[in-house]
Amino acid sequence: MEAASLCLLLSATLSIRPDKSQFFQHENVHVTCAAPTHSSGWTLMGNNSFKRSRPCDGGDCQLRDVFRSDTGAYWCQSERGECSGPVNVTVTAGVVILKSPALPVMEGDEVTLQCLYKERSEEKSSSAFNATFYRNEAFMGSELAGKMVLVAASRADEGFYRCEHPTKGKSPESWLSVAARPQRSHGPRHPRLEPPLRLLCTVLLFGLYSCILAACIHLYRRRARARADNKRSDHLVLE
Repeated sequence: MEAASLCLLLSATLSIRPDKSQFFQHENVHVTCAAPTHSSGWTLMGNNSFKRSRPCDGGDCQLRDVFRSDTGAYWCQSERGECSGPVNVTVTAGVVILKSPALPVMEGDEVTLQCLYKERSEEKSSSAFNATFYRNEAFMGSELAGKMVLVAASRADEGFYRCEHPTKGKSPESWLSVAARPQRSHGPRHPRLEPPLRLLCTVLLFGLYSCILAACIHLYRRRARARADNKRSDHLVLE
């Protein structure tokens, strides 16, 4: 919650590329900051070993050639004091990492967990091995392609995840957060009448309108007759 104490408004958003929270040393991390007010003057704040901030080019921020000392929480902050929520970045000097979403996923989303292996002298990582996955240190299963898929994530899937290479060891842990999907807002609904009830209401309304119309016609005729009688009486008096 340290991020919130430094900010005036938690109205900004943060995205990270590649979308993962664990990185090998010497990788580059790209962070994008944005806000509904199209703010400028973004700074990437860091709660890491050096607690240093990095100015951004517009809304694009970069962590280049990361080391273990870059491990920590990061968030975006504009010159207006608008901030995003924090994202945790873990940089390991090891050769195994778990690729999992850095930001919270929505309930019902499909989530892919991928175990990656890369020697320090290699440029590309690989997941072509039998990887074992753990949640909160409990065994989940082994996958030949190094990937495990959560078909429809739920709040019960939240926890600390790690994976293991058969001979090269385990990855660090990463927290997977699952957020509730926003409910769609619906306008007020009018009660729907069943056909028989709708017909009955139509007949009753027609009858009511007919009675009102007949009463108006009757009243008009009475007034017209009374007016004619008055004129006839006045005429006889004059004679």
